[in-house]
Amino acid sequence: MDTSEILARCRKAGGRIIELRRELHRIPEVGLDLPLTAALVTRELDRLGIGYRMAGSGIIADLGDRGPVIGMRADMDALPLEEKTGAAYASTIPGTMHACGHDAHVASLLGAASVLVEEFRAGKLAYRPRFLFQPGEEGYHGAKLLIAAGCLEGMIAIEGGHVGDLTEELSPGQAGFLPGAMLAASDSWEGAFIGSGGHGSAPHNSPDPIAAFADFIQALNHHRSRELDQRKPAVISVCSVHAGQAYNVIPERLDFKGTTRSLEPALRESLAARIREIGTATAALWKLHFEFSWLGGYPPLVNDADSSNRMEGAARGLLGPDRVKRIGNAIMGGEDFAYYLEKVPGAFWFLNSQAPSRGISFPNHNPRFDLDEDLLADAAALHLSSAEALAAPAN
Repeated sequence: MDTSEILARCRKAGGRIIELRRELHRIPEVGLDLPLTAALVTRELDRLGIGYRMAGSGIIADLGDRGPVIGMRADMDALPLEEKTGAAYASTIPGTMHACGHDAHVASLLGAASVLVEEFRAGKLAYRPRFLFQPGEEGYHGAKLLIAAGCLEGMIAIEGGHVGDLTEELSPGQAGFLPGAMLAASDSWEGAFIGSGGHGSAPHNSPDPIAAFADFIQALNHHRSRELDQRKPAVISVCSVHAGQAYNVIPERLDFKGTTRSLEPALRESLAARIREIGTATAALWKLHFEFSWLGGYPPLVNDADSSNRMEGAARGLLGPDRVKRIGNAIMGGEDFAYYLEKVPGAFWFLNSQAPSRGISFPNHNPRFDLDEDLLADAAALHLSSAEALAAPAN
């Protein structure tokens, strides 16, 4: 298919894509067990006549019988948030919401699949798309589940993308590409400063975990601003702190949780070691016991340069040069699409799906997050143009 045909056919399917997105939006599910979502996807694959196999709630679906195997991935899981959009198609499951656009990812990939079925039936499909509908992207390492089930066997390349407001470099309706590191390693950790507890009027009798934690925070900030190479992005954020209940009791312990983000493996390892060292030294200074656990997370998402360049060129032909941009900076969010790219060449794209003039301006992971549904057909087209670019012989 040429680019104009891809866009026209996806936009023709746009109404159905929107219907599917809204149906998915009403039934958000968190984690790896997504029975309602998986049932909807398999229903649509059955309707299209595409064969598939299950990997838990994950779905691996193949189409075609000739040409290279190209992976096309959509994540399916939602977030534990109470929706506040007021939309007619709002979540029907309390405390759960599609606040990151994964409903749009699934609907758009199903839309792309419907176009490829037509190509296959007409005998024009020159590659073998493998559709990956993945659970558990939001911190559950769902990509590993599909990889263990053999989803990458025989695959020569893979593509995927994400909608929403992911970087200030993209305007509404623009698609973004970036060869190399595009998203960060998203590691998490937790720890505690532990003392004996005592009366607030006699701090000399009880080592104070709150005072120690204040020094710990200052030391982490010092590490970030004075010990690290400022040319290499790194984030250190403590996001949860719990200690004490009474106004006049020095607590026995303070518990904390945090995250680091980095783009390079060596920096990732050094952050883990240095945070532990700083905590241990701080606890010793304050005569406290220190506990620390590095929980890890997703590796950095690193796009294969050739794949990203091919996909970007195809997107420019698809959407026009004004709607496609080479992003200058990686973002420090995480994405488990990174696991696929550690094993198979490929790349990831962004699509800014905001529409501020219509009040669609809340960021991903916000309880009021929504997207411009008119762009869902374009997301489907980006899947198709990316897959075709990866399937084409190298120049």
